[in-house]
Amino acid sequence: MNPDDAFERILEALYEAALDDARWPAATALMEEAVGASGNALIVCEGFDDARLLFARFLRHGEDVEELGRRYFDIYYPHDEAVPRIRGLPHGQLVRSADLYTEDERKTSPTYNESLPFSGSEKGMFVRFDGPDGQRIIWNLGNPVGGEWQSDRLRLLERVLPHVHRSILIRQALAAADALGAGLAGLLDNDRIGVVQLDRGGRVLEANGPALAILRRGDGLFDRDRVLDAVLPADRSRLRRLVGRALPEWWGGPASRRRFDDGPTPFGPGAAGAACQPGGRC
Repeated sequence: MNPDDAFERILEALYEAALDDARWPAATALMEEAVGASGNALIVCEGFDDARLLFARFLRHGEDVEELGRRYFDIYYPHDEAVPRIRGLPHGQLVRSADLYTEDERKTSPTYNESLPFSGSEKGMFVRFDGPDGQRIIWNLGNPVGGEWQSDRLRLLERVLPHVHRSILIRQALAAADALGAGLAGLLDNDRIGVVQLDRGGRVLEANGPALAILRRGDGLFDRDRVLDAVLPADRSRLRRLVGRALPEWWGGPASRRRFDDGPTPFGPGAAGAACQPGGRC
């Protein structure tokens, strides 16, 4: 599979998984195959020195391996030298597992010498993303298939990373609204979070009850000729950036647009989804 085809397939799977948590294993299995990784783990936590774990999922080729998570958190996490370094990583920067430990630690650390080899990630990659409300999102990719990372596959991984981040943000927003797995139809029926569905041109297709209430008040967001807009100039700029990121042009070129010309898909190239909180926040 060429990199552009792989990229498009991964994006489609990621944004389907953002709406339906049950599809996350299949989406990550596709990513593993495309970038040449042997597994992945997703961890979401909040706080810094005394971080609280909110969510963790360890997967290998689309299969849950919960024992890896239990083993790590029960035995190694309290003494893992890499933890504060991962917390301090710049947003979206890929770092090799070995680079999170000093030369001496690579000789003596139980995590580096026992836990990482057991889980198959001593040659893997870590990345930290910013999350909502001070949350931190940590994504770990397992060892490269074949023993070494290939440059073309690393380039594909770097293209995918912003979309991994965005799909996780959508997941967290839906989890906060008790709407995981609801799908687009379920989201439009949800009364805990405002949802606006846009077409590929950015025009409003549908809005659920809470979103309509926000738009009709017009004190934060409103729609003009079926186009979302914001009252305050600063909010308008931010809204346009957010919507722009969700539309086809941001997805990486003509190949992506051609693939999805047949019809809209929620939170993907065919349609963007904007989740609006009561009070006008999007």
